[in-house]
Amino acid sequence: MSVKQVPEKDKPFVLALVGSAITVTTIIVTAIGAWFGKTEMVEKGMDTLKFTFPLTTMAWTYYFGKK
Repeated sequence: MSVKQVPEKDKPFVLALVGSAITVTTIIVTAIGAWFGKTEMVEKGMDTLKFTFPLTTMAWTYYFGKK
């Protein structure tokens, strides 16, 4: 089985996509927690967003800076 390598020029884009997916998933989980009134789920989601949102922003900034 051969392993495909991601070209060097595409790595910033892949990083930004992964960061965005993690951030969007966190937002969805937090919204579901708020919908069902699970305060602990909302608190954990908000704490997670404090880290994932800046990382996603930096990833997209890096991608557009390299472009």
